Amino acid sequence: MVLIGAHTFAWSPSIQDQELEQLFAKLKTSQIDFIELASYDLVGLTVQKVKELSELYAIPVTLCSGLPNGWNLASKDAGNRQKAKDHVRHLLDFANECGATKVSGPIHGDLSAPPTSIPSDDATKRLVESYQDLRDAIQQSKCIYSIEPLNRYQSNLLNTLEQAERLCAEINLQNFGILVDLFHANIEQGSLYKDLESHRDYTTHIHISGANRGELGVCHLDWEQIIKWLNRFPSTMTASIETFDAENTITAQRTRTWRCLGKKPEAIVLDGAIWLKEKTGKSPPK
Repeated sequence: MVLIGAHTFAWSPSIQDQELEQLFAKLKTSQIDFIELASYDLVGLTVQKVKELSELYAIPVTLCSGLPNGWNLASKDAGNRQKAKDHVRHLLDFANECGATKVSGPIHGDLSAPPTSIPSDDATKRLVESYQDLRDAIQQSKCIYSIEPLNRYQSNLLNTLEQAERLCAEINLQNFGILVDLFHANIEQGSLYKDLESHRDYTTHIHISGANRGELGVCHLDWEQIIKWLNRFPSTMTASIETFDAENTITAQRTRTWRCLGKKPEAIVLDGAIWLKEKTGKSPPK
């Protein structure tokens, strides 16, 4: 049994203040338990507005981000790494001030272009060292910090749950874990359902969607297995439904979503929340 969230990529490529009021009002009457605010750089998003609306509508928030501007925690360039670390600290400060319970995302490498080479051992070492430098800030944060492995077409640093778990073990913090994204895991894991279970102890946040980021429950994934996996988590575990809007040019380019994924993105999220609650024993009232 988990808490079900709405990832804002379904509505916006980078959520901003002027979009929030309508979104909170809409989701207040849905089966959504929390909102995952997605922003690469926090431009146009303020602590004050997020805190105000989260309290007004009594909907908790989490924060999802990556590294903008070509910043990279594993870069050879020390100045680039420092900017990446400063961004992580900014995310933690923002989350703490607005009341977000989690910070998560692919916060490791450069997301500005597809990878073109195999990473060196030195790159992996630099990633670990960057997170060692950030360890105190993460430990002192009120948030749970979850790092997301991406598929091979988007990252060459962290692709698998095994790689992410090794990083977590190096950092060794109770509030530092893995964001398990079913879309990426379905591409990269050798034995999806076995691997989901074996990395349960390090899982601190979940992104859920159909195999192609489309509708839940209708694709080739074994949803019975996935529901069993979800139901074995504590009731405080958060699972955010993440899909993309191909009709938004910026979202389409960033996520390489070139076609409609079946239902409209909003329907994938809202209908998915109802379906998940029925399947996980948290059925909405008739």
